[in-house]
Amino acid sequence: MPADIWLSKIIEYGRINSNCAVLDVGCGTGRFPLGISTLKNCVFYALEPSIEMLKQAVAKEKSKNILWIRGDGQRLPFRDNSFDCIYMTLVIHHIEDKEMALREMYRVLKRGRSCVVMTNSHYRMKKHVLSRYFPGVTPLDLKRFPSVPSLKKTMIDIGFRDVRNHIVQHAEGYISTDEYLEKVRNKYISTLTLLSQEAFQRGLKIFEQRVRTKYGAQMRRITGFDFIVGQK
Repeated sequence: MPADIWLSKIIEYGRINSNCAVLDVGCGTGRFPLGISTLKNCVFYALEPSIEMLKQAVAKEKSKNILWIRGDGQRLPFRDNSFDCIYMTLVIHHIEDKEMALREMYRVLKRGRSCVVMTNSHYRMKKHVLSRYFPGVTPLDLKRFPSVPSLKKTMIDIGFRDVRNHIVQHAEGYISTDEYLEKVRNKYISTLTLLSQEAFQRGLKIFEQRVRTKYGAQMRRITGFDFIVGQK
């Protein structure tokens, strides 16, 4: 995975420097905290509701310089004005009360510091190869992911200043069609797990046929995300 570009953008937009207090909301198995902490000497907190994911994250860490916390992004267990940067990466669509989570992030962020939300726009989802060729994926994704304009409006209403959206794309090169189809069979995108097994198998059959016809033996992959950034 070309993680470096996403790490560098979080550092840039979050204005993360050495000795900053940084919070990752919904850290999963620790990919981003582990990556950023190798580049910046931060006081790092990583919050995740899943104990199984936290166990995987802890198992990866050797330096023990990250505080792993089991917790809910809608009720952050921190004092007001605690962090220099707070970010979440592809997490907002998993949170039930998105406004509450953003309010909590605003509360624990220091004045003048940055909040970064990495997400996917509705436009990009509609253009994704899965959305175009896998029946049933697009309606699920559009329902799960808040639109970029709605997220920006919510952040502004909460009190964030200078709220901006940065679109970042990365050309990953080519991947063999067989390799990509194997990733889809393994449900590498969480939306696929929401389909019934019958719907998934039916869609997979259609998807394989369409992708092989369209791309042949290999596919060019361009990954893109939206980074919504606001200051307190």
